[in-house]
Amino acid sequence: MKRFLYIFVQTVERLGRLGAIISEVCLVLLLLLVFHEVVVRYLLDHPTLYSVEISEYLLIFLAFMAAARVLQEDKHVRMQSFVHLLPKKIQHLLAAVTSFLVFLFCTILVWQGSKAALIAWQGDYHASSLLNTPMWIPYLIIPTGSLLLALQLLVRMGSHLNKMYGNDGKQQ
Repeated sequence: MKRFLYIFVQTVERLGRLGAIISEVCLVLLLLLVFHEVVVRYLLDHPTLYSVEISEYLLIFLAFMAAARVLQEDKHVRMQSFVHLLPKKIQHLLAAVTSFLVFLFCTILVWQGSKAALIAWQGDYHASSLLNTPMWIPYLIIPTGSLLLALQLLVRMGSHLNKMYGNDGKQQ
């Protein structure tokens, strides 16, 4: 069982790193796209037809794909006004409970986002723009990023419960 958990944690951490790398690439592409649009629109007076739509998709993609890595590195925003005053066991318990609640929210996002992407794919929905983007592609970003975040939340819950109870199941 320990081997399975080790492999699971390593896989989730690698997926989080991969999501972060993809987000970084999206950020660079977004920067280049916006820079290109500014140059061609204001200097050459020849705006592009695609930059706003692609920028929106890239921004959504980079936000959802980076979320797991942000949680993995514990860099997310949180309120800690009074939590740090509590005993360590209570802090770990609260962290596990909040991780579980966010995990539930992420599973709803995965479920409903997957349904929306499937409906868009089956219905052959396309954006009403000149790019005519198949909508299942941007719709799939939300459940994919939410799945990565949900997996990272499972790892985080396990870590906090392990710190609270230890490996032998006894309270520390």
